[in-house]
Amino acid sequence: MKEFVFNPLVDKHPMGSCYKNSKVTYKLKVSKSLNFLDAFFVVHKDYQQDKYYKMQTDLIDERYVHLSCEISFKSSGHFWYHFEVKTKTGNYNLRRLDNLDCSCESDLSDYLQFVYDKKSQISSNFNSGAIYHIFVDRFNKVGKVKARAGLNLVDDWAYPVMKEYNQNNERVNINCYGGNLKGVTSKLEYLKKLNVRTIYLSPIFEANSSHKYNVADYLKVDSMFGDFNDLEELIVKAKDYGIKIIIDGVFNHTGSDSVYFNKLGRYNSVGAYQSKDSKYFSWYDFYDFPDSYSCWWGIKTLPQTNENSSFFDFITGDKGVIQKYMKLGLAGFRLDVADELSNKFLKAISSVVKKVDSKAIIVGEVWEDASQKISYGQRKEYFSGKLLDSVTNYPLKDGILEFVKYGSVDTFVNTISFILDQYPSEIQNNLMNILDTHDTLRAITYLGVEDLSKINVNEQYFLSCEERKKGKELLKIASLMQFTVMGIPTIFYGDEVGLEGTKDPFCRQTYPWGKEDKDLLSWYILLGELRSKKVFDGGEFILLYAKNSVIAYKRQKGKEKIIVVINLSNSNFEFILDTPMKNYFTKQKLSGGVNLNSGDYLVLTN
Repeated sequence: MKEFVFNPLVDKHPMGSCYKNSKVTYKLKVSKSLNFLDAFFVVHKDYQQDKYYKMQTDLIDERYVHLSCEISFKSSGHFWYHFEVKTKTGNYNLRRLDNLDCSCESDLSDYLQFVYDKKSQISSNFNSGAIYHIFVDRFNKVGKVKARAGLNLVDDWAYPVMKEYNQNNERVNINCYGGNLKGVTSKLEYLKKLNVRTIYLSPIFEANSSHKYNVADYLKVDSMFGDFNDLEELIVKAKDYGIKIIIDGVFNHTGSDSVYFNKLGRYNSVGAYQSKDSKYFSWYDFYDFPDSYSCWWGIKTLPQTNENSSFFDFITGDKGVIQKYMKLGLAGFRLDVADELSNKFLKAISSVVKKVDSKAIIVGEVWEDASQKISYGQRKEYFSGKLLDSVTNYPLKDGILEFVKYGSVDTFVNTISFILDQYPSEIQNNLMNILDTHDTLRAITYLGVEDLSKINVNEQYFLSCEERKKGKELLKIASLMQFTVMGIPTIFYGDEVGLEGTKDPFCRQTYPWGKEDKDLLSWYILLGELRSKKVFDGGEFILLYAKNSVIAYKRQKGKEKIIVVINLSNSNFEFILDTPMKNYFTKQKLSGGVNLNSGDYLVLTN
C-alpha cells in the first residue's frame, strides 16, 4: 500500500488547468499506518511566496485518511503546489514525480496549476479535419516559373534534393524546384479527399532560398511562388472546398540578404549593415559594427530582429505586415521559433490577428512542454488566452513514434498526462499533432530503419524494400494515433504517399506526383473520413490501458464514442467491451471480449 496517494488526473476537480476566478478541489490520501497529525496544501504564484492552506479530513477508512482543500484562483498565471504532511513518524513534503503519481516524498519540482485569463475560441473548422503542411517549393508546380538572381531553378522535378555549398564551403539553399501557389490551388480537390480543412504554408515572403526562412521582404510574396493575386486566389478557392489557409510568420530574424539588412547590397535600400543612419539600423543589435551582430543560433545569414524598435510596429501596427496578410482572408499564422518572441510581441501579434478575425488560429513553434516554458529568463504565457491558440506538438510526436517503433508506452503516457493536467482543454483540442516536419526525419524513414545509429541521418538514405514495408505498416499505426488523440492531425506533404527522407534537406524532397503509394494514400483518406466524426471536435480523451506494449483509449462526446486499441506486444491481448460496438474498418459488430493478435490495431465506434 502506498503511504501517500495523489494523482492530478484523478484527485483534482476539475481536472487540468482552470479559468481565472474558478475553484479547484485537491484530494490527498495518507496511509493510516503513518499516524497522521496534520496536512497543508502549499501553493505559490511564479516569483511569489508560498501560501499554506490547512486540509480538512473528509473521512477515514480502513487504509487511508482522506483529505481535501478547495482553492479559489483570483488571478491568472502559473501556480505551483505541493503538500506538507505531519505524522507521528515524521514530516513529509510531497512533490511531483515524473509519472504524475505522488507516492513518496520527492525533491522534484512542484505540480503546476495553470490559470488562464480567457478561452481560445478558434473556428470549429480547424478541428473537424486535418492540417496539411506544404513546403511550397516542393509540393506542386503549375505554369512557367522564372528563377530570381541568386537562386537556381532545377528543371527535373524528380531530381534528388542534396546539400548545397557555396565557394566558401558554407551551406546554402538556393536550388529551387518551382513549386508555387498556383500549384497548391490546382490540388485543392486532392486535399479535400484527405479531409484537409487547413493548409499551412511554409514561409511565402520574398527570400533568397528555397525554404524562405531568411526573409528578404515581408511586403512581397516571393515571385517564384507567385504574387498577392495568386495568394488571394488560393484563399478564395480553398474556401469553396471548406479549407482555410494559414502561413508561417518569421519575425525573430530576417535574412542578411534583405531589404532591411542588405549585407550583399542586392537591394536599392540603405540596409542596417551598410549604415548606422539606415532606418532599419535599430532593428538589429550590433556588437561591433558592421560585422559582429546578434543572429539566430549564430547563423550569420539570419540576423536577429530587435522587438524594441520600429520593427515591432512594422509587424503588428495598424498597417503592418500581419494586418496586410490577414486582410487577404488568411485564417491565421504559425509563428516560427515562438519561444524566442517575447510575451509582449506575441500578445501584439495575437491582438492584430484577432482584430481582423476573432476565430483565426495562432500556432507557436514550440518543441517542449509549452505550459511551463522559460525562454531567455522569461516565463512564457502561451496559454493565457492572449498569446497562442496552439503549439506544434513535438512531445506527442515523440511519444507516438517511440511506442510504435519500440513498444514503449512511457513517453506517450507521460506526455498525455501533462497535456491533460496542464494545458487548457481548448488548447488540447487545437494542438498541431505532427509525426514529422521540415526539420526532422520523415516518419516512415524513422520507423522503417531498425537501428538509426547504423546510418548517417544527416546524409541521404533510401529505405530498402523490407525497411519500407516495415516503415509503412508502422506509419499506419502512428497516423491512426495522430488522427484520434486530442489535437488536430497535421500531415507533412507527401507523408500520405510514403515520401521518405532523413534530416534537412533530405526530408524536403518534391512530392512524387504519379509515383504515389496508392495503398498508403487510401489509408490516409480513410483516416480523414474517421476524423469527420463529431467526437473529435472537443470530445473527451480517456486513457483506458497503457502497459506491456498495449495502448487503449477512448474519445467521447455526448453519446458518441470511439475506442482505439493497439497491441504491439508479442502476445495476444483481450479487450473487454461494456457495450456492443462496431469495427470501423469492417463494420462488424463486436461485443464481450475482443481478442487482438500481436501487431493488431482496432477502432471501435458506437
